[in-house]
Amino acid sequence: MPWFDGLQPDTSAYAIAASDNSRVRVVAGPGTGKSFAMKRRVARLLESGIDPALILPVTFTRVAAEDLHRELMGMNVQGCEQLQGTTLHSLALRMLMRNHVLNATDRIPRPLNDFELEPLICDLKDAHGGKKKVKKLRLAYEAAWARLQNEEPGFSQNAADIAFQADLLSWLSFHECMLIGEVIPFVHQYLSSNPAAQERSEYSHILVDEYQDLNRAEQSVVELLSDAADVCIVGDDDQSIYSFKHAHPNGIQDWIGTNPNIADLSLDECRRCPTTVVEMANSLIQRNTIRPVPRVLNPMPENGVGDVRIIQYQTIAGEVSGVVSLVAEMIDNGTPPGDILLLTQSRAFGTPIYEALLENDVPTKSYYAESELHHEEAQRAFALLKLFVNRQDRVALRWLVGVDGNSWNAAGYRRIRNHCENTGNSPWDTMLELQSGHLHIPYTGGLMTSFVEIAEILEGLESKLDLGAVVNELFPDGDESCQDIRALALEVLEEFGDEDRQVFVRELSNSISQPDIPDEVEEVRIMSLHKSKGLSAPVTIIAGCVQGLLPRPADENMTPAEQLRYFEEQRRLFYVGITRVKASPQDGKPGILVLTYCQHMPVADALQVGITPAQQQYGDAFLHASQFIQELGPAAPQPIAG
Repeated sequence: MPWFDGLQPDTSAYAIAASDNSRVRVVAGPGTGKSFAMKRRVARLLESGIDPALILPVTFTRVAAEDLHRELMGMNVQGCEQLQGTTLHSLALRMLMRNHVLNATDRIPRPLNDFELEPLICDLKDAHGGKKKVKKLRLAYEAAWARLQNEEPGFSQNAADIAFQADLLSWLSFHECMLIGEVIPFVHQYLSSNPAAQERSEYSHILVDEYQDLNRAEQSVVELLSDAADVCIVGDDDQSIYSFKHAHPNGIQDWIGTNPNIADLSLDECRRCPTTVVEMANSLIQRNTIRPVPRVLNPMPENGVGDVRIIQYQTIAGEVSGVVSLVAEMIDNGTPPGDILLLTQSRAFGTPIYEALLENDVPTKSYYAESELHHEEAQRAFALLKLFVNRQDRVALRWLVGVDGNSWNAAGYRRIRNHCENTGNSPWDTMLELQSGHLHIPYTGGLMTSFVEIAEILEGLESKLDLGAVVNELFPDGDESCQDIRALALEVLEEFGDEDRQVFVRELSNSISQPDIPDEVEEVRIMSLHKSKGLSAPVTIIAGCVQGLLPRPADENMTPAEQLRYFEEQRRLFYVGITRVKASPQDGKPGILVLTYCQHMPVADALQVGITPAQQQYGDAFLHASQFIQELGPAAPQPIAG
């Protein structure tokens, strides 16, 4: 199929695919077909004879990269099987693994998973004010990198910050690892310091999706990679919802100033949502005042008005029961479970709905209560896998010898680390010497008890025939605590094989650490609004639409300007949520959006999830509907009692 098949020459989608300008910016609202246009642009490049190795499609998730590849394969585009769509994080890790880059950065690109941060925190807490203070300092360190604050005039650190950074970097260097938040900044540092680096002219065409979700360091890396490349960026600052990942939505507007003579294109016709939802979305997002270029999302009349319901229940138990009954009724009437997307910002709503659906034999998958490394059993097994593949993985060893100890056996481990730094030996080799009796270091008994157990487990794993058998041993089929990581490990093993075990572990770690769009379509999916980014479904239900969850309250230490930015991002989050609904009237799917909330819940439950009750009486919290419900405008239906 040629790239222009089915594209009308006078449309924005055609212009995006066809433009030969070296700099293209596309501002595209939700459901306007940006992914479709980008795929056609890639198809045109391949059909014109561009070497696939010279094309770099950058996506926000690995599944989005796979979707691009799958779509091009379906179009029978020659060369698409060699195209390597990637997340920027994956690309950065690959670059850091190159020998010449390793030598230039002097750091080992072995990122820490979130669960591996705990021993780091315990090792630093005594010198830096306790665990809470260390966590805060670590987040500030990563935030400064992500925002490139070191490049801002007047940026400075106090003595406490400098001392912490020195100890943090010493810990990371000794353990031959880096924070996930350091990966992109180190690539940025390497590229900006080496203008003649081969990486800066490695690609002839770069395409970046969800540009508004990248932070400043990531956006700057894209710029540094594009010395010899044509660049097309796509995004929408009205859908920027990742400030907690330090996203820089202004970057999509600033890009015009740093890239003159660009082709500035837009997509504003919502091909996804019913017309009622489009009108509601416009009414909502127009309340935001920080919009560099206010835009209107245009409805597509042929999508129809859809089916929108706003329901208030008396109690949270009533809301859970009502949502479950509604889902069951839809499925009984022929709606496939995979057509239903259920969003909520709190486990207080998501978990009981999930459990009730399972009790009613409704196929359901929760992306809220579960994650690949949610359980300690899965964390332990993953650390053992890393150490099995590489006995010199200092982070995995540090975690395993500390997890069962008091304060992660920090005192004993400090003595072993001091010995290693004085002798040049590794922690693994030092502990082997301690085990054999050839070395004695006092007050390390508890830590060594753990080490002996670990060594015995690893010896048993060595008897396994292949890496697949090791995965089966560490992540047994049927063990609910590790089913997510088991499935992911088998998927990575199938893709990369077990010839290079370190590549397998690196790719598995990368898959776990990256934001992802779930692609299961056979179950009701329950997740947060953040997780739903990039998804669409014929039925979208948003539960728990109460003040305190949507929006969540701002930190009291925020300035008025910071509070405004925070609340406007919360509004963008709701905007993203309601625009997940997809209308296909020709297929008998009008597009159903259901917003639910309750009037009462137990005070303890409300406070636990961060909701400040409007008032409380005898342990009962009275709740207000989210202010966003009132901002949906006249197109929204009147709420009804459930």
